[in-house]
Amino acid sequence: MTKPFIIPLLFLVNSAYAQTNTELKPGDTLKYSPRSAQPAWIAVQSGDANLSVSLFMDGKKVKEQDDSRGIKSVERLYFTPEKGRKYELKVWAKSYLEKSKPAQVSIVESKNIQVLKDQFTPDQFLEDLHVFRSIREKANSGLYVYRNKKQIDSIYQQAEIEARNCKTIFDFYKVIAKLTGFEGSCHNYTDLPNHASYYLTQKQEYLPVTLKNIDGRLLQDSKEVAVPLGAQVLSINGISAKEMITRFSQYYFSDGFSATYKETTGFERGMLDKFYIEFGTHKNYVISYRWNGKVNEISLPGISLDRVKKLQESRHSLSFDKKLLSEKYSFTKEGEGMYRLSVRGFDFATGKEDPAYKKFSIFLDEMINTLEKENGKNLIVDLRGNTGGTGALYERVFSSLSSRPFRDSQYAYTNFNEVPMEEKLIITPLFLSNGVTDKKGLNTYLRDLYPKDIQGKYYWADDKNPSILPNEKTFKGQLYLLVDQRVASAASHLASLIKSYTNAVVIGKETVGGYYEHNGHLPLVYELPNTGIQTGFSIVHVIQDAQNLPDQKKGQGVIPHVEVHQTDQEFLDQTDVYLKKVWELQKSSVM
Repeated sequence: MTKPFIIPLLFLVNSAYAQTNTELKPGDTLKYSPRSAQPAWIAVQSGDANLSVSLFMDGKKVKEQDDSRGIKSVERLYFTPEKGRKYELKVWAKSYLEKSKPAQVSIVESKNIQVLKDQFTPDQFLEDLHVFRSIREKANSGLYVYRNKKQIDSIYQQAEIEARNCKTIFDFYKVIAKLTGFEGSCHNYTDLPNHASYYLTQKQEYLPVTLKNIDGRLLQDSKEVAVPLGAQVLSINGISAKEMITRFSQYYFSDGFSATYKETTGFERGMLDKFYIEFGTHKNYVISYRWNGKVNEISLPGISLDRVKKLQESRHSLSFDKKLLSEKYSFTKEGEGMYRLSVRGFDFATGKEDPAYKKFSIFLDEMINTLEKENGKNLIVDLRGNTGGTGALYERVFSSLSSRPFRDSQYAYTNFNEVPMEEKLIITPLFLSNGVTDKKGLNTYLRDLYPKDIQGKYYWADDKNPSILPNEKTFKGQLYLLVDQRVASAASHLASLIKSYTNAVVIGKETVGGYYEHNGHLPLVYELPNTGIQTGFSIVHVIQDAQNLPDQKKGQGVIPHVEVHQTDQEFLDQTDVYLKKVWELQKSSVM
């Protein structure tokens, strides 16, 4: 029987129906039966681990939630019981600090929950800033790749001034996010301990439209709202579209200086939190927009956060993405002599020993055989939306497209092979899934992969980076490579190889992942001691096996030969402008 304990709740509980304090051991799952017979908020909190929760009804999972990222965080969900049904809540530790111990867990059922109220002093913000910099300097091999020491010193001097003036965790989060993005890595990560919406009002004060950034134009992306679908939003409450794009971009990170991803993704992922961190919530929103050549202005009342979520989940542009990303990979005939290989992610296999890898390898062999049999002279390689994954998968694709031997990298290194500042290290789900439960296991892994110490850098072992030979049969026709601003990591690595060493015409948008180099392979996450903000990065700096090209400068993603742009009407019609461009180019080449 566990001893009772008290966790200081980060929120105010009104009319508590039930409160349970218990202990969760590492690797275990806690089961809890809700006691409320009427609708209630259930808040699950621990000071020792980041928790995930699942709600079951009559043995069937109806909801799984992992909103918050910090160790000292809370998960809360609204529970609406149906008479005669049996409910059960399952709770487990998603991650924990390196010093593993049983987690003390508090579960509270209550009628209402108010916003989180974290209070910090300027000294606490400054301490977290100093810890943040120490972590980057000791562990991040990408810190000085795109910025020199003078530039890093300068931005931290400004951050010191800003940190002293911070009033809320949002203020400090903005400071840390700016520093994170300045480094230039799409694998960088910095997030609040709790989801931003937990700090915000429960009142109807949220933006009543959704937005989509199309080439710098913010188009209204929701049906059945007062502003017409596809109307160009010029400003909201006096804040221009350009300013919204700029201020949103600081929360999203790219390799080097690539900007397209940073400027677009906030309107797809950040409308539930980043918008309100930057611009606050309001009872009314004055929206200026252009429609049919005329500028109009309308004042709309704010809506509930639940309504905003529903707008986001049903926005017009999402239907195209859902269709595009419906399969991890596919091979289709697009027209006479034109075929398309679509690969939307490299996360469906863990390596060459995974049965999913063998299945994919057979699929690629069959694709080459089909192209040979049907005299397919044109192949589109469609990587749009592919954010990366396992290196062995992208390598297998390239070995079917080129007769050139290649390696994963020219070389790769870390700044250490024994993890620094382990007292603040988070044991993440990635570590746990690979059997790494503490720094000892991680250090063993690092020493095996990066054994060569040359002037304070630890280089990848030669046997881990072999020459990869081409497949027995490779495609010999004309390639068209489709990339967008979401292409990252292993996918942008593949794109750089294809652009370097094949005849591919690259079509689309600059990738978020780098052309020449990137930080990748192994992510570490740390937690700041006072605010609980988590920050991380991939520790291995990789110099890719890509040749120098005149249109590729250091710090760029993969630059397309042909950029695509979408008109307002094409947005409304959900036209695939990438495939449209392929056909235009193919037609012009045969005329």
